[in-house]
Amino acid sequence: MVISLSSTLSCCPLYLHCTRVLHSFNFATGNSHLARLMPGTAALPSFAEGEPSAAFVMGFISLLEKIIHHRKTSRRTFRNSPSSTNHTSSSMSGHPAAITSPTMPATTQHQSSTNQQITPPKENTFPCSFPRGSTPPARSLFQTILTVTVGEEKRPFLVHREILCAVSPFFAAALNPSYDFRESRSSTFNLSSARPVDFEYLVQWIYTRTLTHEEVAAKHPAYFRLIRLWILADELQIEGCKNAIIDFMAKTADDSNSVPTPDDTVTVFGDHGVREGCGLRALVVDLFAWKKTDHLVEDHDDSWDETFLRLLVTRLKRMSLHDKAFAPWRNPSTRCRLYHEHNDQSTCGEWERRK
Repeated sequence: MVISLSSTLSCCPLYLHCTRVLHSFNFATGNSHLARLMPGTAALPSFAEGEPSAAFVMGFISLLEKIIHHRKTSRRTFRNSPSSTNHTSSSMSGHPAAITSPTMPATTQHQSSTNQQITPPKENTFPCSFPRGSTPPARSLFQTILTVTVGEEKRPFLVHREILCAVSPFFAAALNPSYDFRESRSSTFNLSSARPVDFEYLVQWIYTRTLTHEEVAAKHPAYFRLIRLWILADELQIEGCKNAIIDFMAKTADDSNSVPTPDDTVTVFGDHGVREGCGLRALVVDLFAWKKTDHLVEDHDDSWDETFLRLLVTRLKRMSLHDKAFAPWRNPSTRCRLYHEHNDQSTCGEWERRK
């Protein structure tokens, strides 16, 4: 018995679904996009004209892959575009708006297909945990073991090289063979400036994405653990870890109804503290400004950092009655805007929509 390839494909649910996608794509963007995606194709192919050859089937499958990829990219561009409201309103009124990918320049029908180069759009699908510019995560992250010696005592930590490069632009550059650093040719990396206990905490976050710690979960949270971890993550350019620390510190402060200690303010605002203008400084000041900490600041036996006190007074003077009613760290979007750091100027909400 001879089975027709066209009849087989026409009964395949995957083929029927892809056909609907093709017709939907053609309706939204026009056949000119098809000519750019697959040179020489002026309209959607059809199996109704006869039995397709093997080359035709392979070309059709390739076309499907390119169109579906381009359609997803166009939807993402449309959703994040400032003018998406106009497109939506015009579509609802019965006049669908054309979605043109910014990565594909406009071409005309008479251009030669031999001079066209198909360049797939560059997608940025990293979440906050994998900063832009680092190696993207993949199933090959567990291939090479790197020994990281930490502190003056050179305590060894065995970490996957690919994972370090994925989360840290610092490690990605230091271990990149193209830059010909000594560390890129070795299976050992020396990190003498860090404390082993802090790096161990960092490795916990890298592999588990958790910041649970017995000292932080105590009745009086050890905020210095989180502060030191933030400083180390800042040195290694791991912005995902820094943002996670901000969220965890804010939650810990609310759950335990506590604030950092005077020594913690020295660690944050002192001469060797965190850099000026960072979100951690702003969060510590706001915790004291919004929580009832007047007696704590006045009666505590230890001394508070002078820079911290000056910033706290300034913050209190600039607070309006409306501001006092809403703690900024309790709103996710406000917390991201005030305290988080994103190298590409995006926000946590935008990262979520890109996933």
